[in-house]
Amino acid sequence: MDSKLRPKVVLWWGVGLALAGVLVALLLPQLAYSAIPDPSSATGVDQGLLVLLDLVIRIVSDLLTPLGVALIGASLVMAYIGRLLSARAPQAETAPGDR
Repeated sequence: MDSKLRPKVVLWWGVGLALAGVLVALLLPQLAYSAIPDPSSATGVDQGLLVLLDLVIRIVSDLLTPLGVALIGASLVMAYIGRLLSARAPQAETAPGDR
């Protein structure tokens, strides 16, 4: 069975998650605060929802960016180890101790 976990796929997932984390941190708070027409007339419920939304946005952005960066590093390690294993495979077949 062939695994679908390839370094290139992991790299693109890492890049996508890192960019998504940055975009979530930059864009969503401004969109949430612009949804309230006049912040001075906001009720306690509106402010509570904004605080909850801000908390969720911070948690998601704090998780996505490091996870994306870790996946980028993991893809580099996967590619390096894959090259090492593929370079050693022909040598193992021709080893003199295998007779």
